[in-house]
Amino acid sequence: MDTPWDRLASAYRPAAESRRKQVALRLFIILVLCAVMAWRPDFRFLIPWTLAYLAAQVAEQQALSRFLRHPQPGRTVGFNLITDVVMAVVFGWLAIPLWELGGQTGSAAALLVLSGSILTALMGAEGCIAAFVSAVTPHLVYLFILPLVAGSRDDPTTPYYLMGVGLLALVLAMVFDWSRRAFQAEREARRAAEAQTAAKSAFVAMVSHELRTPLGAMLSGAGELSRHADDPAARDKAKLMVDAGAMMRGLLNDLLDFSKIEAGRMSVEVLGFDPRALIDDTARFWTDAAQAKGLVLVATGGETLPAWVRGDPVRIRQILNNLLSNAIKFTAQGRVELAVGSARRGEAWDLVLTVIDTGPGLTPAQLDRLFTAYDQLGADTARTFGGTGLGLAISRDLARLMGGDLVAESPPAGGARFTLNLPVEAGTAPPTPEPAAVLTEAPGGFSGAPLALVVDDHEVNRRVLDQILSALGLRVELAADGEAALAAAGARVFDVILMDVNMPGLDGLDATRRLRTQGPNRETPVIAVTAGVTPAERAACRAAGMDDWVEKPFDVPALHAVLDRALKARV
Repeated sequence: MDTPWDRLASAYRPAAESRRKQVALRLFIILVLCAVMAWRPDFRFLIPWTLAYLAAQVAEQQALSRFLRHPQPGRTVGFNLITDVVMAVVFGWLAIPLWELGGQTGSAAALLVLSGSILTALMGAEGCIAAFVSAVTPHLVYLFILPLVAGSRDDPTTPYYLMGVGLLALVLAMVFDWSRRAFQAEREARRAAEAQTAAKSAFVAMVSHELRTPLGAMLSGAGELSRHADDPAARDKAKLMVDAGAMMRGLLNDLLDFSKIEAGRMSVEVLGFDPRALIDDTARFWTDAAQAKGLVLVATGGETLPAWVRGDPVRIRQILNNLLSNAIKFTAQGRVELAVGSARRGEAWDLVLTVIDTGPGLTPAQLDRLFTAYDQLGADTARTFGGTGLGLAISRDLARLMGGDLVAESPPAGGARFTLNLPVEAGTAPPTPEPAAVLTEAPGGFSGAPLALVVDDHEVNRRVLDQILSALGLRVELAADGEAALAAAGARVFDVILMDVNMPGLDGLDATRRLRTQGPNRETPVIAVTAGVTPAERAACRAAGMDDWVEKPFDVPALHAVLDRALKARV
């Protein structure tokens, strides 16, 4: 339950962060002041004052650290306000001996000390009334009592001085109220902007997710036509559809990745992998594209690469694919080089992967906005090469998520150079797997006509899976939502269930949880059908009782492998 202390802690947090940033500057000023003036006999009061101030500063620092780390800051905010008052009392005391030095200079110094501290408190309050009152009130009290405690009560100008202090207090209250409203408006605008960004990211993710359904059907149908059509012209047209669909899928993946990064939902994995194999495979994949443009693609270095490391090979390959694709795309002649380097750092390694091309290079203005999302360095770039302008922005964000960075430069000799620096953990090679058992079913199909239940709220997805599974030798029953799936699963036993994760009403996760508690299919393998296979999403599927997953748009070999695992586990 949100208590008044919790609300106070929420309002006080910006002030606490501001005050913690001021600690180093305060200590520097105090120590310099003491070193310059404390040696003079009239200023020896600075030594005990400095000791008292340092003690109060240590207490405030401890209170701020505890408050900012505490899981329930409402329980500690009261102590922070007390330390703010103590700090102001200790610091403001300096004005009394300065005033007692006498003369206009001493009085001015005392007033400057208090006024400067009041202004600092005003700025550091960050619009929090409690922080402002606790830090400013002691200084205002000092301003009022200075003539009384320093022997100036009989001065005929003292009433006018007190009137001036009162006017200052009124002006301070007005200025603070203005600053509070300004801070509040700024925070509300920031929250609105963050909400708008989150809504935009959610919309992009939803659109990208929904477009995968018809795209998956088109890719599946075109793939079947390209493999089985008798007419060569029809096969070429189907192959063109597959290539265009794959390009569209890449654009959707970029949009989905960027929306996840903006929403803070992107994550990376830590898996063991062979860096040499990853780099060789990636370079080999782009060799044909480079040769088609008359370019030479070479991979150099790598002699010191460790045999096995731990990181996210999928995301590293994604970054390298984007860099090599851009290098080939923008280089008209010459070569593209993937230079590989590594350095040992304790028990870890630093990988340095550099993509160098002999293209036109980049101007300083282009380098400044190179990693800006949706920016393609000019309208002619978008018209000539297409794309969304997200690839490099996503690549740098992924590199930073993995603890590294991606930087670009354009050497004086020409061309462009993109350097990916990544820290990776040292790893060990996994044991050699035993030879896989030989499949007894006919190639491309399953014997015995296993019975599969396909659950998906999209008719297109159901039809696509029906066609694919039927071609693989399975019998198929269809369900349009989670409730229909439970009804079907309660009536007969299935050999495997393919369950869409995101469905209106009863989604795939909840349907699987219910399935595991009742009916004849409690032990039936359930394969999650989803457009997202991040570690968090996989963990959610596992927690719900799902055994495996397959990604949309459907890749027939991948789907076959998942079904093979599920049906073998069923035996």
